[in-house]
Amino acid sequence: MSYNTKNYTEQGGDKTVIGGTLAIEAGASVTGITTATIVDNLTSDDATKALSAKQGKALKTAVDAKYTAANATEAAAGLVKMAANVALAVGEAPTKAEFNALITALIAAGLMDSGD
Repeated sequence: MSYNTKNYTEQGGDKTVIGGTLAIEAGASVTGITTATIVDNLTSDDATKALSAKQGKALKTAVDAKYTAANATEAAAGLVKMAANVALAVGEAPTKAEFNALITALIAAGLMDSGD
């Protein structure tokens, strides 16, 4: 007799596969994983998976809190808006005004720290 199952733990216990639905009942808890861990490990495939309205709202809140212009540094990405269009320099070398217009647009978009 053989038995097929969608949910199983591989021999040795290091990996559990959930091929069916994992139902976490009210009052139950999951340890060892945080919303930040989930956000950090999102893939493009995750975007195609359905979420309940409550889960979607919680995930959006977590992403919005992490990826903001205020959280951007030279080493870490943040969510920033598009910089304003700056006219191309007209001569061989950009003028001070042309260069400053570019810097101002980058700062306004949150792409560069203002240095204050």
